[in-house]
Amino acid sequence: MEENIIDLGSVNVPTSWDDVTLRIFSELERYYSDKDKDFDLREVLHIMIDKDIDYVNALPINIAEKIMDKMSFLQTEPDIKEPTNKIEIDGEIYEVNIMEKMKTGEFVAANRIIDLDKFNYAAILAIICRKNGEIYDSKFEAEIFDKRLKMFEETPVTKIMPVLSFFLRSYVTLVALSRMYSETEAAVNLIQKDIENSQNVGALKKLYMRWQTNKLLKSLKSSSSTLRIH
Repeated sequence: MEENIIDLGSVNVPTSWDDVTLRIFSELERYYSDKDKDFDLREVLHIMIDKDIDYVNALPINIAEKIMDKMSFLQTEPDIKEPTNKIEIDGEIYEVNIMEKMKTGEFVAANRIIDLDKFNYAAILAIICRKNGEIYDSKFEAEIFDKRLKMFEETPVTKIMPVLSFFLRSYVTLVALSRMYSETEAAVNLIQKDIENSQNVGALKKLYMRWQTNKLLKSLKSSSSTLRIH
């Protein structure tokens, strides 16, 4: 809702999670992710009403408190519906590929965003949530990405979260399984090295044990082939 403030114009004050855009939600996530930072009313107001710190500092304290009262919904979690790989915005359908169908380029690009800023949800979606038939390539990056980023940034978080949850849940599962494979592979390689260095194991026994560990490695690689992006 709009709040008129004498001498300071008007501000839009969210009164529910439906009024919070993905951009604002991402900024809140970044702010609250810093466990060492003390709560600062000004920082929250700066994020939520989208005004700079100088504007917030000039607010009468009774007005600041009134605005915070209207944002009491922040003490609750947003109501997130079941994850889905599709979202409709302005009559257009955007869809996230399941992990098995994701292409190398889009996976690497999304992973890079996550490494740089895991709360940049709009950029992640701009890469992996596209219209049917759209391909993530250099032309997409040059001509479409920025507009798509802005679109997702200004979409209500309650509308965005089901499709974002779908991707993040799949991504976390993929990374966890891939990491488990890598750690297991490293352990098997270490066992093989120990076998080679052992003075107490005969040549034939060493060969047999190497065959067994090689079979295990092949099995791991086979089972992980559906989890890795080619």
